[in-house]
Amino acid sequence: MSSTSVYSCLPNSALATMLLLLPSLALSAPLLSSRTALSSTPSLFSSASSPSRTIAAGEKQREQHQRHHQRHRQQHPSHPSASLSPASTTTSNIEASPMSSSPFSSFKARRGALLRAFSSRRTVGPSQVKAVSTTKRRENVNLPRSAVATPPPAAPTEVKKYAKLFGFDVTLYGAYFMTYAISYGILWYMSLLKWLLLSRMSKGKWDPDNHKMDLASYVWAKRVLTSTGCAPIITGLENLPEQHGGTLPDDGRPLMIVANHASWMDVPVIRLITRKCKFLAKKDLGKVPILGTSLRWGHHPLVDRSDKRSTVKSFRQGVDLLKRGVSLVTFPEGTRSLDGRFSSAEALKGGAFKMAIYSGARIVPVSISGTFDVMPKTALFPLRPSNGRIRIQIHPPIETTKDMSENELTQKTHKIIASGLPPKQQPQS
Repeated sequence: MSSTSVYSCLPNSALATMLLLLPSLALSAPLLSSRTALSSTPSLFSSASSPSRTIAAGEKQREQHQRHHQRHRQQHPSHPSASLSPASTTTSNIEASPMSSSPFSSFKARRGALLRAFSSRRTVGPSQVKAVSTTKRRENVNLPRSAVATPPPAAPTEVKKYAKLFGFDVTLYGAYFMTYAISYGILWYMSLLKWLLLSRMSKGKWDPDNHKMDLASYVWAKRVLTSTGCAPIITGLENLPEQHGGTLPDDGRPLMIVANHASWMDVPVIRLITRKCKFLAKKDLGKVPILGTSLRWGHHPLVDRSDKRSTVKSFRQGVDLLKRGVSLVTFPEGTRSLDGRFSSAEALKGGAFKMAIYSGARIVPVSISGTFDVMPKTALFPLRPSNGRIRIQIHPPIETTKDMSENELTQKTHKIIASGLPPKQQPQS
């Protein structure tokens, strides 16, 4: 009987075992092309390099094969292969090869017979392959933790820390910014002093509203912001009169410019669109070097919230300026926000809206975004340049009448300002 019939009578488990040994036999076949190669090359199936041990291993496998066929004949006496001797069949295959003394002789013939026998008895389909892969995945679950590949742990998120000075955050850019601010501040102070002397020499008849000092403040803000990379992107200039840097024709009517307040940078930034405006500011700002001098010498209304008389006096001063045609700038939140978000409408101070209603001035809502990213409340100086972060959006003016309520004007202005802010600066609901 041929070798094909011998291997076709093998059980499936034996055929699968022999098929798994094929890659290893294929690797060792080039090494066994001659007796010299066998004696000079270490065996791939033994930890020792002696050919005798390899032959002994082959003999042991042959004996196991014979015992397996003997049990098969006892269990299936009526099978056609029961009268065959597996030992004689295996020996005949070996003797037919020129390398009859090698346990790996006639490898190609046996491999072909084994493949043909296996393909005629059983075909492995995609479902079986999928089942095998699923079994392997289940087996991997029981492997120890060291044997299963795990992804590297994610790098922890680094929280950026800044140097501290007097408890505030500072950076090298902040020192660079302050160098320009102080340098131009000296020129600013000299300009303020010049206009003050000229005003006193003329006994207030020359430039009675001190707009030359306001212009000096505008020049300082523009030079510092431009030199340090913090110049804002301005949109909506068509809603601003020409005397303040816009494109709207001047009609002589005053404006009450109302903006959100998230950073100290809001002051120089908004000065770029308020060349001839007075700031409705806290009295504490009058103590700031140079800036306080500009506010006091320029006759800006300074509010002392702890003193009711001072509040009434500042209110009357503001209304008087508006009636004379002088525009005002105010931050109705009263102070900078801690997180950069715009306050709710209920938290806005109503003094500026009362002034607009009493004087008939128009309200110009202004949305300022990005200043908190450049200089938050925890920073002593700006931490980084703008790089397009700082933006100013000027909204159309809101007409005021004496029949309009303060709450109505406040709600309307708040809604318009919030519409020009990014999501991270929107008021919390």
